[in-house]
Amino acid sequence: MKKKLNNTHKVRRGLHRNFRVSDIIKKPMTTKSDLEFLAKKLNIDPLRIVWLKDADPYYKEAQIINLGNPYGVGGSHWTCTYDGKYYDSFGLVPPTKFEDAGYEWVPLQLQKASEGYCGNWCILWLYYAKINELDKFYSQFNILN
Repeated sequence: MKKKLNNTHKVRRGLHRNFRVSDIIKKPMTTKSDLEFLAKKLNIDPLRIVWLKDADPYYKEAQIINLGNPYGVGGSHWTCTYDGKYYDSFGLVPPTKFEDAGYEWVPLQLQKASEGYCGNWCILWLYYAKINELDKFYSQFNILN
């Protein structure tokens, strides 16, 4: 009987985790811990999450960067890098230190300026970047610009 209770507990814990993932994906504003949780679920590892001042343009693994509030969008703005590529869900030019380091970027806007979700966009982009399927990533969404 004790064994059955342990299995039930594991199932409930797993359901709770699945609920938490869907809960986070629906959140327009994500925290560093939300992003770490989602990255772990998608096997995005190693991952650095840093402020722009601490971002390293020579780091080739997954890196999520908090730009602060450069566009006055109501909160901070997440962008990311992976293997010499830069992603911003607004499709904007990379910060100078990444542009100077020769980062590739795509000027396609996927996120409306009036909405959040930039952290979620970064997680999805990193997932597709790590499996070398960025064309598939961009083909799934409406381009806003």
